[in-house]
Amino acid sequence: MTLSAACALAVAAPAQAKELSAFKACGAAGCKTVKDTALMRKLIRTVEAQGNPVSVPTPAPAAYIRFEFWVRGDEAQGPSFVQYYAPSRGLVSLQTDPDAWTWVRPGDLGPLLDRATLGVTAFAKPRISRVTIGGKPVQGPASYARLFTLQGKAESLPDGPDWQPIRIVTGRAGPWSSNAATLEYSPSKNVLWRSVQFVKVPNALATRLEAGKSLDAPSGDSFPWILLLGGAGTAAVIVPGTFLYRRREPR
Repeated sequence: MTLSAACALAVAAPAQAKELSAFKACGAAGCKTVKDTALMRKLIRTVEAQGNPVSVPTPAPAAYIRFEFWVRGDEAQGPSFVQYYAPSRGLVSLQTDPDAWTWVRPGDLGPLLDRATLGVTAFAKPRISRVTIGGKPVQGPASYARLFTLQGKAESLPDGPDWQPIRIVTGRAGPWSSNAATLEYSPSKNVLWRSVQFVKVPNALATRLEAGKSLDAPSGDSFPWILLLGGAGTAAVIVPGTFLYRRREPR
C-alpha cells in the first residue's frame, strides 16, 4: 500500500473494506499489540467510515499515544499508516495527504481507542526544543508553546501572501513536530493561523515573535539598580552608609 492509499484509507471509505493484520498502541513503556480480531475489525471499519472529518484547532502539546495500523496484504516495511491520540485533549492527529496532517475529534472511534489503549502509558508531554519562523531559529523555543493557547479572534487577514511557516521540533518525533502543528504567522496583520483558527497576536507579543525572541514575559524589577549604585559591591557600602546618615540626621 502506498502512502497516498494509506492516507485515503484514513479519511475516506474505500470501495472494498480492508482488514488489519495488526494494530499497535505505543507509549512510554513500549507498544501494546491488539490481538482481538473483533476489536481490530471494528477499528478499521470505523476509520473507513470517518469520511471527511472536521478539523479542529491544533491543541497545546500534551501526553500522547501513537497508533500503528498494519493493513493485511500491505507490503510496506512499516505500518500502513499512523495516527496520534492525545487522551487529555480528546483529539486524534491523522494524515490527510503525504504533506499534511490535521487534528480531529475521534467521534465513534473514541470508545474503541480507549479500549485499545487500556494499560498503555502515554508518552510524556513533549518539550519544544527548536522553533523556526520563516526558516530562522528563535530564542527560548519552549516559550513558543504559548502560541497554541493564545486567544483572540483576528478581525482582518493580510491582503498579500506574507504568511511565514512556524516549524516546531520536539525531543521525540510526534504530532507537534510534524505538519500537524500547522502554524503560520502574518507580520503585516499580526495574525497567527492555527489549523482552522485565525488568532490576533497582541502587539507586544508580535514584536518579540518577529524579532525571534523568547515569548516569556520579562521577570523582575526593570529599574537599573546596578548602574545607579555602581555594582553590587558599591551598593553594599553606600546603602548602609546612607542608612546610618539618616539615623544621625535628627541629632
